[in-house]
Amino acid sequence: MYSAVATGIFSVRNANRTTNGEIGRLPVAVGQTAGIVAESMRYNNIFSNTIKKAANVCKEVAESDKVFKGITKAVNFAKNNVNPLIVCSSGLNVLLANDKQSAVISETGNLSAMFLCEAMMKKHLDKIFAKLPISKKWLPVVKGITFVIGSIGASTIGQKIGKILAAKLKTANEKAQQGQKQVVIQNNPQNFEPKSIAYKA
Repeated sequence: MYSAVATGIFSVRNANRTTNGEIGRLPVAVGQTAGIVAESMRYNNIFSNTIKKAANVCKEVAESDKVFKGITKAVNFAKNNVNPLIVCSSGLNVLLANDKQSAVISETGNLSAMFLCEAMMKKHLDKIFAKLPISKKWLPVVKGITFVIGSIGASTIGQKIGKILAAKLKTANEKAQQGQKQVVIQNNPQNFEPKSIAYKA
């Protein structure tokens, strides 16, 4: 349930990013939504039982319909490869960016910080919450929200650091190009002197 809560929030966020122009986030949102369904089916309640019935119907249809079967395979692939799809989405952002150098640095900072933070949380979060006085009923929800906040916060900070570094690198490159231009002018001043124009009466 802990992962289902986090995945649900991420799914909504990625769906929103898709509607705002980041089309690369669409398969990520699809995969996360499928992950929520799979996670929910592990529990025994009215909600999960309804999902199980729907999943069984989909399975029967998929076995008799080639197109539907292909869609099911695509969704399952997305569900099992969310992180690689996120990386591909960032790659697509770089390809579509006007300033690709800055985009590479920004997206690298984003992904690096996010994956590092998520790895740390997966390793230590359960141990930390085990020491806190939180009821078992609300523990999965609190863990899920904390995981989302940590992941989004880390990716946002990483992206901002990446943008700062990219801006500094861009400025440094522009200064270097300007310096090279000045050297060329000093070495070849005749090529840059204004030409006189002769007028005939």
